[in-house]
Amino acid sequence: MEVVIGKFAGFCPGVSYAVRKANQSVMENKTIYCLGELVHNQQVVNKLKAKGMITVEDIEQVPDGATILFRSHGVAQAIYERAKEKNLKIIDLTCGRVRAVQKKVEKEKEKAFIIILGKKNHPEVIGEKGFAGENSFVIETQKDMLDAYQEYKKTNFEKVYVVAQTTFSNNNFDELVKQIKKSFTGADIIVDKTICEATENRQKEMQEMAEVFHTMIIIGGKNSANTKALVEIAKQKCKNVYHIQTAEDLKNIDFTGIETVGIMAGASTPREIILSVKNRLICH
Repeated sequence: MEVVIGKFAGFCPGVSYAVRKANQSVMENKTIYCLGELVHNQQVVNKLKAKGMITVEDIEQVPDGATILFRSHGVAQAIYERAKEKNLKIIDLTCGRVRAVQKKVEKEKEKAFIIILGKKNHPEVIGEKGFAGENSFVIETQKDMLDAYQEYKKTNFEKVYVVAQTTFSNNNFDELVKQIKKSFTGADIIVDKTICEATENRQKEMQEMAEVFHTMIIIGGKNSANTKALVEIAKQKCKNVYHIQTAEDLKNIDFTGIETVGIMAGASTPREIILSVKNRLICH
């Protein structure tokens, strides 16, 4: 069986830095807390836990004066303020691309209604909305369009500033922007496509691979937004698409008669997991 791994499969620069820095921080600090999962990969999180990192979902779970790590997805502005009140030592691993979006919406919020295109419950989007303030709205699907417009009409803004979750689907972004331009009549719409380059490259390669391979294996966490986007893209062109987390998930898949398999992986998937999946397929 021939197995081909996508060139852009696996860690993006932001995740790579966050994981490297988190490992270093765990070694340097006796006890360190992480607000939410560092990255959306359970294997990475488990390794850090074994080294002593404590994952919490609420900053109030962190003792005053302790060391806290802000993950690559970023946090809302209010979290920074609360961390200061609790005298926490902050290790900020927010991805540079995410931080750029936070700064943009914070700058525009006094003069525009902010629309964030992305997954409503994704930590990155929650953080960005925190910086965007009250006059903002998250649009995940076309079903949210009317509610977004009604919220916009409650304000006195003529300008609408549109950004995106950095790992949002390119196709979804383009379609939603078309709908915004149709729905927000009379508004001065500024579109800032803040999807990061690594995400765009990975999604483009996914489209190309899906047209060539009969079977695609997508590796990544089940709660990883960018991995889910890859799965959606693959299913548009490829007949057999499997979303797995580790090589162990391959055991119940029948590869009889399949000569070539393509592998793509989300931004939080370590290289060693990708290679272990490839080796399992080759030895199948």
